[in-house]
Amino acid sequence: MAKSTTAYTNKFVTVTNRGYGNILKGTKIYYEGKQPKGLKKDGSISFGKNILELLRKTYPKFHWIITPDKDEIEEYYGIVRVRTSLKTLQKMYQLSLDRTRDVKVDIIQKTFSTVYPKKFKYSKAEKYKPGSLATIFSEDILNDLSSDDKDKLNAFLPNYIAKESLTTVNVLKATTQIKTLKEISTEIKSEIDNNRSESWWQTYIHKNILIIQQGYLQAIEKMNISIGKTKFPDYSLVTFDGFLDILEIKKPQTPLLKEDSSRGNYFWDIEISKAIIQVENYIENVSKNADAVRGFIKDEFNIELKVVRPKGTILAGEYKKFTKQKEKDDFRLLTLANKNINFVTYDELATRLDNYIEVLEKYSKSK
Repeated sequence: MAKSTTAYTNKFVTVTNRGYGNILKGTKIYYEGKQPKGLKKDGSISFGKNILELLRKTYPKFHWIITPDKDEIEEYYGIVRVRTSLKTLQKMYQLSLDRTRDVKVDIIQKTFSTVYPKKFKYSKAEKYKPGSLATIFSEDILNDLSSDDKDKLNAFLPNYIAKESLTTVNVLKATTQIKTLKEISTEIKSEIDNNRSESWWQTYIHKNILIIQQGYLQAIEKMNISIGKTKFPDYSLVTFDGFLDILEIKKPQTPLLKEDSSRGNYFWDIEISKAIIQVENYIENVSKNADAVRGFIKDEFNIELKVVRPKGTILAGEYKKFTKQKEKDDFRLLTLANKNINFVTYDELATRLDNYIEVLEKYSKSK
């Protein structure tokens, strides 16, 4: 509980103005320093009634204190002390004047356009006041935006971005990426322990892969290519430099290695062995039918593939489950032995995301 001076308690005006209503009658408006010029003997002051109503609704016990230059809220012995500076009151008063002026001008223009239609045309008389957006823009308004609000924002942002400097645009993009990536990173870490099904993880990664992995240009759900009984990958990705990757997704709980107790070595668990064979077959099938694959991707996505010899990636398991150094060493040897396939664990994926977020944050702060 913060300590606070009680000197202000001897300086107050008691509300007797009938316009405040019976509920607020007798309420004390305190002040520090000299009595504000706008504070009348009956307690009337610009926004006084509205402020007291808000504070009464928010706090069971409070003191409203007008100060020369301090804005703060503190609680002392169960009484909330709300200090509002004269500067803040003046700012609200000016905003009120501006809005009142706009409303009056709007009424005049609308009326004159009706009474004198040949001389006056009605146009909405709202003029933007610098600083207005700063007072309303926060995440709290996101859920309250109407479809019209969103349409206006979508129309406004491209023009805003086009007129801003490249540095500002890049910082804006970085800030947006940071927020999205942090949400995904947090979600991945929390869901790892929730024992989700393999299909759940496939859907989740497919939906977010272009955000998680920045090097991809296009995700391809299925290749609708009919060549006998040849099987093509359910999910593949086109890189920015025009190459093709095949992604096989297993669960975080999928075991990666098994121990050969007789020799003291580790080898791929059966689920991972199956995944390796599956991806190797996909790579072979795509390579043999390169022209058909290249044509399909060109027709469907207007992307020219440079070389149709894909690389495979298997996402599975957790590296932190390796409790012995021998497991870690053998895992590294096994991954290096396979030239066509990269192996990524879920905790490694989360770490990569966190490292990328850190880079973006440093970049956005340095600009």
